[in-house]
Amino acid sequence: MDLEGRRAVVTGAGSGIGRGIALTLARHGVHVMVADVETDKAEAVVREAAANGVNARSFAIDVSDPKQVAELADHAWRELGGIDILCNNAGVCASAAALEITDGDFDWQFSVNVKGVFNGMREFVSRFVEQGTPAHVVNTGSHHSIGAPTKGVAAYVGTKHAVLGLTEAFRTEYGDRIDFSVLCPGIINTGIWDAGRNRPAEFGGRFEGSEFSKQALNSFGMRPERVGELVSNGIRNRDFFIWTHPQDIELIEKRYNECREAIERQWPNGPDEEHQMTPNDVT
Repeated sequence: MDLEGRRAVVTGAGSGIGRGIALTLARHGVHVMVADVETDKAEAVVREAAANGVNARSFAIDVSDPKQVAELADHAWRELGGIDILCNNAGVCASAAALEITDGDFDWQFSVNVKGVFNGMREFVSRFVEQGTPAHVVNTGSHHSIGAPTKGVAAYVGTKHAVLGLTEAFRTEYGDRIDFSVLCPGIINTGIWDAGRNRPAEFGGRFEGSEFSKQALNSFGMRPERVGELVSNGIRNRDFFIWTHPQDIELIEKRYNECREAIERQWPNGPDEEHQMTPNDVT
């Protein structure tokens, strides 16, 4: 997909990766709807994006609420005259040892990271199908979508595996008409460890993230603008996977090798006569 003149909605675009995506798209001539739970930050990004001569608008949203996502879609179509690109990027994280994860932390992360992505795809993909023009959905997963390289974020890992599964399932059903991508960022210089400032009371209220983790992202993380360029290229190239760190090939190889070794050990002679069906045979 060529980017010049396209129209995009980016959630979680007030800061971090979402901001990097929105501003990079704007530099490539894409009109952008900057959606974020923090209105002041979204407005600041709008001003930066508009400096590129594009139409930029903001929208305050909690992506876990399907009603608000529907209102976002209505607003985007009305203000930008249609949408061609959806970036479901809003995400949160709370760290805890796996056995110490609270119900609130678990539910909060799944409500934003998974339900938010589903809400976005359900609302926008239906409109893309009706619109009948080229469209692209980019869902922000993680290198945690492929493996679990980091301790202390089990619930987050679960959400990012779910994002990959949802995206692949939507591609299976609608990929003949719409392009889908999963963005799999590694260590990025973002404020995700400050996401607790926006945790609703129903999930436990505000909390402070890990200072060590914040410092690690600030010291070693990739610039969000670089991620924005990778996303832009991924949209142009119609890539399903968009990776920020090539060293994550190790996670891919580890999973592939474990699966292959298990199958070869359990089925040394291949499938028997009773079990010849392949996934493609199932409709």
